[in-house]
Amino acid sequence: MKVQRISSENDIFQVLVSLRDNRQKRAKRGTIFVEGVAPINALADSQPATHAVAFPRKARLSGWTVDTIDRLEPATGYEIAPDLMERLSDRADPSELIVIAARPRCELRDIVPGRDFTVAVVDRPANPGNLGSLVRSADGLGIHAVVTTGHGVDIYDPRVIRASLGACFSTPVVHEPSAKRLIAWLQTMRDGNPPLRVVGTDSGGATALSDARLSPPLAVVFGNEATGLSANLREVVDEVVAIPLRGRVDSLNLACAASILFYEVGRAAAGREQ
Repeated sequence: MKVQRISSENDIFQVLVSLRDNRQKRAKRGTIFVEGVAPINALADSQPATHAVAFPRKARLSGWTVDTIDRLEPATGYEIAPDLMERLSDRADPSELIVIAARPRCELRDIVPGRDFTVAVVDRPANPGNLGSLVRSADGLGIHAVVTTGHGVDIYDPRVIRASLGACFSTPVVHEPSAKRLIAWLQTMRDGNPPLRVVGTDSGGATALSDARLSPPLAVVFGNEATGLSANLREVVDEVVAIPLRGRVDSLNLACAASILFYEVGRAAAGREQ
């Protein structure tokens, strides 16, 4: 590893900041900005190409940082002045290690459906924390892939990665900007054997969650946090499911609603196997 010291806001530092903040810069370079112990461990487990690591200039780094750098085998290490490292970190408790790695490449055609297949589709996600938490729940509750569509947050925004605890490196996450191509992909699987069911979610849905048919193969479609499902996606769903609420609020946080749906999908799949 070639080590470079950074003591000022030089060109290299500005590039690192742009990779944290600018999705176009990340996309152009084909890289992601990762920090946090759990996300970095998950990244290392997925064995990506690591371009660089950044760490603070100090007398002793933690054993985890040293071991992780050895494990990642980066081409370059940036030893950064502590005050600049604090500014580079996007956490309230500044990171001791930041990783610049190759962006995972996964497309719709890479997702292979099967009899027990379940995919979560998120229409125009607006909040990085919500999307990251949804991916985390998808991974934990056995959903096979997450697909986003439309204009929304970057699936590899550092805040999405951090909220997912690195689950975005173990559960395939795909962005398909075209709703038309996404619908065509869903339709292909609907014509398969067994056919895929497409279930939409909305607080005003006609089907109560307890009455919904949630056995795989299944696509569960979640709308934008503010505006709900787009007209194009609403037309393709077989039914729209609502989670019954008993309090004053009339809707749930996207990640909370997704977790409930994912759990019920798992229950339906287990019931079918018995």
